[in-house]
Amino acid sequence: MNSYQSIAKKELFNINSEETKKITMITAQKKAGRYNVFLNGEYAFPISEETFIHFRLSKGMEITGTLLEEIGDYETSAEAYNKALGFLTGQLRTQDEVAKKLLKLEFPEEVVGQVLAKLADLNLLDDAEYARSYVRTMMKTGDKGPRYIINHLRQKGVYENDIQAGLQLFKEEDQVELATQVGNKIQKRQSNTSIKQQKLKVRQNLMNKGFNSGTIDLAFQEIDFSVDEEAEYEKLVKLGERLIRKHASLPSYSKKAKIKQALYNKGFEIDLIERFMNENEL
Repeated sequence: MNSYQSIAKKELFNINSEETKKITMITAQKKAGRYNVFLNGEYAFPISEETFIHFRLSKGMEITGTLLEEIGDYETSAEAYNKALGFLTGQLRTQDEVAKKLLKLEFPEEVVGQVLAKLADLNLLDDAEYARSYVRTMMKTGDKGPRYIINHLRQKGVYENDIQAGLQLFKEEDQVELATQVGNKIQKRQSNTSIKQQKLKVRQNLMNKGFNSGTIDLAFQEIDFSVDEEAEYEKLVKLGERLIRKHASLPSYSKKAKIKQALYNKGFEIDLIERFMNENEL
């Protein structure tokens, strides 16, 4: 049990609503902004500076069970709020993320709800702005399409209307431009493969990155997939020679069939394959 939660349990100190105890001492902890409260000469509970000031606690003050419960509730809420602020420092978070963080720290659901409402009122927690910010970041520095963005925001607990509003920033022309940039990079990494293989790999990768088929089709119009037959044949020869060595021990017919099938599966045109097979007397 967290120390700030135990304060609300007045039975811990055997104080009912009619009983009273006196604050006999308040001492500062080593941790800045934290204090220890002693009732009737015995250590009772720790509090934050915020709670200390709010209730104007002082030596000699009488504490009833009812007041003790109020102090505990206030301290719990204040602690939850401060934990949430720390979680938000330097990074945007969604309401769902903050709620899960506080619940994991064992704050009551009622307190979590109050903290979320307070943060929202202060514009410190805004899922719509989180969605817009994430979309802008992905547009500038990411390589992902709208489907990826939607899935990410859903996982963060952002509501659908906020997601769709944020995606309005990601215009179709911007999606095509980004898909083209990403596609060109993928194609360069596949430059030693056949044009068919390049197209297949680029399309698969763009789909996996969350771009839709219409955007990919438009991006393909901007990516240079022009075929240089001799360059294509050189790629085939390099692969074909490796396949000849690999299957050297096979009977002639089996070797020929395996090499031909492997080259075809790699996306090379049948006329180039036949040329290679003839030149190597396969």
